[in-house]
Amino acid sequence: MSWLFSLIEMVFLIMRTKFANFGTEFTGGLSGAIAVLPQTIGLSVLLFTSFGLDASSGAVAGLVGAIILLLTSGLMGATKGMISAPNGPVTMLLIGFAGQLSTEFQPSEIMIIISSVLVFTGVFQIALGLLRGGELIKLIPYPVVTSMISAIGILMILSQLGSIVPSSINNEWIDYIPIIVALSTLVGIILCKKFMPRIPEILFGLLIGILVYAIVTKYAAGVRPEWVIGTLPTLNVDSMLLRFDGINLNQLPWKLIITTAAALTILVLIDCLLTALVADSQTGARHSSGKELVAQGVGQALIGIVGGVGGGGTKGSTMACTMAGGRRWSPVFAALIVLSMLMFGQNLGQHIPLSALSGVIIYIGIKMINLNMLSWFKSRYTRVYAINAIMVLVVSIAFDVTTAVAFGLVFSVINFIWSEIKRPLIRRESNIIEYPSPRKRSKKQHAILSQHADKACLIELQGNLYFARTDQLYRKIMDLIKGRTIIVLHFRRVLSIDMSGLVVLMQLVEAARLEGTEIVFAHLHRRLGFGRKTKSAFSMIESDKKRITRLFHSTERALEYAEELILKSEYKDKDYGVSAPVNFEDNDLCENITIDEIVQLKKLAIKQKFGHKEVVVNEDERCCALFLINKGFVEQRIYNGPKSYKVLAKHSPGTYFGKSSFFNKGKVSATYVALGDTELCKIDKRDLETESETIGTDLYANLLFVIGRQLSKEARMMISEIHRLEAL
Repeated sequence: MSWLFSLIEMVFLIMRTKFANFGTEFTGGLSGAIAVLPQTIGLSVLLFTSFGLDASSGAVAGLVGAIILLLTSGLMGATKGMISAPNGPVTMLLIGFAGQLSTEFQPSEIMIIISSVLVFTGVFQIALGLLRGGELIKLIPYPVVTSMISAIGILMILSQLGSIVPSSINNEWIDYIPIIVALSTLVGIILCKKFMPRIPEILFGLLIGILVYAIVTKYAAGVRPEWVIGTLPTLNVDSMLLRFDGINLNQLPWKLIITTAAALTILVLIDCLLTALVADSQTGARHSSGKELVAQGVGQALIGIVGGVGGGGTKGSTMACTMAGGRRWSPVFAALIVLSMLMFGQNLGQHIPLSALSGVIIYIGIKMINLNMLSWFKSRYTRVYAINAIMVLVVSIAFDVTTAVAFGLVFSVINFIWSEIKRPLIRRESNIIEYPSPRKRSKKQHAILSQHADKACLIELQGNLYFARTDQLYRKIMDLIKGRTIIVLHFRRVLSIDMSGLVVLMQLVEAARLEGTEIVFAHLHRRLGFGRKTKSAFSMIESDKKRITRLFHSTERALEYAEELILKSEYKDKDYGVSAPVNFEDNDLCENITIDEIVQLKKLAIKQKFGHKEVVVNEDERCCALFLINKGFVEQRIYNGPKSYKVLAKHSPGTYFGKSSFFNKGKVSATYVALGDTELCKIDKRDLETESETIGTDLYANLLFVIGRQLSKEARMMISEIHRLEAL
């Protein structure tokens, strides 16, 4: 009585939605039921007769299996429009399994063993569904899916040609009746789609085929009974239950049952979810693989309990259903139609010609073929996808769809690895002049860095650093080591690093050290595959816990370290120190003004001292002054949180800041923070304007010229940086 409650629930839901899409749902279910009936009966009869049972029992068992799978899958609604029933992969595996048992067990015992296999298969499917084991099937590439659908279409057409095309041209005209009916069905579908688009074209074409068959056979002699479906077998519940009598469950080969169930589970999982992908490609929806596996598992277990024939998704019938408009409730309609035909329509099959069904299936097969894959050969960028698609198509026709998908996946993986290997691993190389640190240095230090710029190199990596690319990385970096003092490896655009990549990085650091070159890392972010502990990931490879090299969180800090390393190695003064005090007259601001003007500026300057991390100027604070740095450092920061900030510049002794606010009085756009014991000289614009009234305007004009020229240089550098960031 469970089917009756399901029917009541479905009717209630349809009434609640005001009979929305009732017609298309019913048509889809009808098309799916019509398409699945011949396959279900044929495969089930083949299975039962293979180990000695009669064909009638096989047909009934197959229809029972189809009804249960359609109901369980349809009621859960995991995949819209998916038609499930006994199919080729499942049936062929069970036939092979039954062949192993035929020498030791009786046919009734073999049936019990097969039922046990189906019960355990259902349990395994439910477990995989709950553990989300079906998500991996969604990783199948589009060329594989589209060629698989095209192959199914070709196989559907080929499967019908043998039954409708006469075997010899010398046959009598009556032998051409099946092909006449099939062509009439095709013409009816095409004309209906063109002139009567509101009517379901497949149903209309089927009615035309039935009508043509009735007219032609009425005046023809020698009509063959195998041209129609024929009388459907009746459902005998007693025979289904009596099969358990006299069976000793302890004597069943449980080890073989479990292993076969495991193999069948994998087969059904792939086949079922491939069919779900076929349904998704037509409906535009996204199936829930977990729910679908649970629903199919429940159906599989119930089929084993009642003695039906197991199965899974049927791609051709699913296409028939979805192309006829079937969506949410079509599988349930298909189940009820099959059940009604089984219970009340035994004689209905005598009026339905198989050739009309062949016409419907041929039309669906033609619609499934995607000729666009041939156009992929035109472009060298898509040619490899065309090769993959054609290969899957050929293997599907020559062998089976599951094997073809496996070939397609292997080909796609190899192609992906090959394309990743060919993709440049190094995005860009820059020296410390092309990509300087934000630290503002004196003219003298800048001249030294310009002279020895190529001794420090920033290498920006990209993509995935995994086993197939390690040798490529090693060779490229080793070619760049000669003549370098330091190399900064930048990982911001690296997506992932595997263990092989970590080993190569360690080898590079050691090899560079022997050549007198230091390699440091910047931006080893946590998304690389080792979480927050990326820094300690190297210790997983070697027991030595010491840090293999310097690691920097930001590019700016790494570049600043590289610049300091160059300065220390090239600076001629042995007493050089990066924080050595700089006299007022040695500041960059005083480079192009006279000694008398320097003296006048020095009189206007106000000395200020700041401690470590003390704020010099706050963001949004009004200021119109220049700040000359005598000692220490000042960082220009933009805060995006209480502790999170971006360093725009780091000003060293001998440099100055505040140029923009000096020209345009207003709020400061960044926060300036002192690092270490810092000493500044502040020159207020208002004091300078007041002083210029007494001593003349030459000092003021010269100062504005110096600041303007410096702003112009910084603007050019900013444009260059924008070009660098935009470059691919």
